[in-house]
Amino acid sequence: MQVVPHPKLKRDYRGRMVRTTCELTNGYVSIPKGAIATVTGQSPRGSTLTFEACSCCTMKPIISRIAAADIEFVEPLASAS
Repeated sequence: MQVVPHPKLKRDYRGRMVRTTCELTNGYVSIPKGAIATVTGQSPRGSTLTFEACSCCTMKPIISRIAAADIEFVEPLASAS
């Protein structure tokens, strides 16, 4: 994964892949630093992130109100062909 700059407009965050830059917690889940997620929503209070399903319990964590400083935008590395 390579880090790319944040989009200029918050409405362009939706659908983008991000990596957490710190541990994120709420009343139900604790997400470790470096976890990969997809931005599924954006509001004035922050981003809503959806993570991949857990391999052991198949739960799909969703956490909201995440500040832009707590995530970095990433893209898969382009393969050299």
